[in-house]
Amino acid sequence: MKNIKLLFFIVCLIFFLDLIFCTLSFATIYVVKDEDGNNICVTNQEDLIPKYENLGYVIWILDSFGLTQKPLEPEPILEDLHPQFTPESLDSESQIKGAPPLTTEAMPTLEIDLDREKMIKIFKADALTKWGNNFEMVNYEVRLQTEAYDWMVKQTEHTDIIARAQKNWDNDYAMVKYEYQLQVEAYNWIDQQKAYPEIISRAKQERADDYMMVKYEYEKQVEAYEWLQKNKDRNPEAYEFSSSQWGNDYEMVKYQFENY
Repeated sequence: MKNIKLLFFIVCLIFFLDLIFCTLSFATIYVVKDEDGNNICVTNQEDLIPKYENLGYVIWILDSFGLTQKPLEPEPILEDLHPQFTPESLDSESQIKGAPPLTTEAMPTLEIDLDREKMIKIFKADALTKWGNNFEMVNYEVRLQTEAYDWMVKQTEHTDIIARAQKNWDNDYAMVKYEYQLQVEAYNWIDQQKAYPEIISRAKQERADDYMMVKYEYEKQVEAYEWLQKNKDRNPEAYEFSSSQWGNDYEMVKYQFENY
């Protein structure tokens, strides 16, 4: 019995010693936080850390003493960004040629810049949720959404369409831009249709401000109306009955006529 107790004690001692020494050999634990201090993830994969840093996240190191922030590595200074000027390049003529042209464009306001930074943070968080450690796709997604956002904030026409697209797609600005372009294209197309104003009016009334659906409804109704004009004399009784049932809904009049 004593031997069994001694053996059990030795096994437990070996286990705890192994646990202690193995813990010391574990890889460094990194805690990834955003600029507001919110935790993004915890990882021991050191090769991922530069990629998180490139996305603007703050890296903390977890050790036995607690959390310490990882010092930022200074970015290399590129010579191309700091050209060396010679005395000859600083004459008045060179300065005039090198000066940026005057512009009357309004400079972006601080509010717009802050909104843009806020949106980029959201794009990064959404991309990491969607793509995980696939940083190639994370970077692609952030770039795609940022470019779409920058394009959208410059649009000054059809603000009602912008508002509806944002309501439908929230922070997915690639889809906001896509829907906006489709709706504006449909709106302009509808505005050019003069042949059947009554059908246009009914389509707008039925589909409201969804211009893609207004266009779709108009095209289907016009197609049915023109078909009926060509074929109603084949069976006047069927045409009269179908028209009395469905009125100006030419799609349903056609359907009823064909199945009379």
